[in-house]
Amino acid sequence: MKDWQTLQDEMIKKLTPTQADWFKEGKGKKVVVLKDRFKDISTEQVREYFKDEKETGINDSLLVTSLIWQSFVLIKARVIDSMNGNMRSFWYRELRPFLVKNGLLGNDEIPEINSVDIESPIEIYDEGLSKGSGRELYILNLMSRKFDDYVLKGFFKFKGAFKFTDPRKSYRIIGHNKPRYIFFTEKEGLWELCKEIAKEYGISAVAAHGEPGLLTTEYLADELKARDVRNVKIGALTDYDPWGYNIADSFGEKVGETVFDLTIEKNSKLTSLDLFTEETIEYKKRDLTTVNPKKKKQVDDWMKITHGINDEPYGMHVDNAEIDLIKKRVEDWLDGKYDKVKPGFMKQKKQ
Repeated sequence: MKDWQTLQDEMIKKLTPTQADWFKEGKGKKVVVLKDRFKDISTEQVREYFKDEKETGINDSLLVTSLIWQSFVLIKARVIDSMNGNMRSFWYRELRPFLVKNGLLGNDEIPEINSVDIESPIEIYDEGLSKGSGRELYILNLMSRKFDDYVLKGFFKFKGAFKFTDPRKSYRIIGHNKPRYIFFTEKEGLWELCKEIAKEYGISAVAAHGEPGLLTTEYLADELKARDVRNVKIGALTDYDPWGYNIADSFGEKVGETVFDLTIEKNSKLTSLDLFTEETIEYKKRDLTTVNPKKKKQVDDWMKITHGINDEPYGMHVDNAEIDLIKKRVEDWLDGKYDKVKPGFMKQKKQ
């Protein structure tokens, strides 16, 4: 077996033009190619190799992307083992020890990360969280996004060299009769409903934990293709708010990524206010004026499309929708009787 440095040189020469352009050295580079193992370089070298453009600290993005690349090479060269676990395995085995060794993690006194779905990046990708008590979650989120970049550019698959396991396997069904129809919800708590719908109509069903990660999407796409599915129709049941609206779009976009070789024939948003009773709306509506100011534009954009509730910025968690009405909506969607495009969600009539 050739040494890992030689293999690395050969791998770089075989990059496609698109990959090589993304990978490029120099200004704007994404990867620092090292001839030494990350674990062997000094803290002084770390700060030299990965200094930010303002030379005031470390370029976290450059560091994480470079470490992922070297780990990929080392796995291919059989110097280190594949992860054979979820993405937390890479965090604990490779990234976190390196950061701790070089004093780059800071105060990591945060909730146990097992409570965080690393494969589904949460909304913490903000420079304001790159330091202090939020830094560990910030780096975890960054790590997940960088793995996504490599997969989308075709460098590797999640289930390839790294052998990342599927963290959401238990919340997915591939339909026995009409697998190309995918009923999707962002709510893990609606999984029993998903199973019931999948069984009744023979369609596929996916229950996420918020926005699904690209890793789980890869597994979904491969399972669909194994059933000779090449184009899909999605019915997305999400919260009636800006983030649910965006998750519905994002899920379709991820499934339709070029690397997964699937075509999205239609991505229908199934959520509308008439899935809720008037009493439920009045009692459980969510005031969107109290959100973080950084999210105000998302609320404003969503209001232009849906008009909220009676032209006021309120939303609803889809968990509070009537189950019988959801089932009827799914039935109408499958029969081609529900096809709302603009707006995606219905506006409640004023009394």
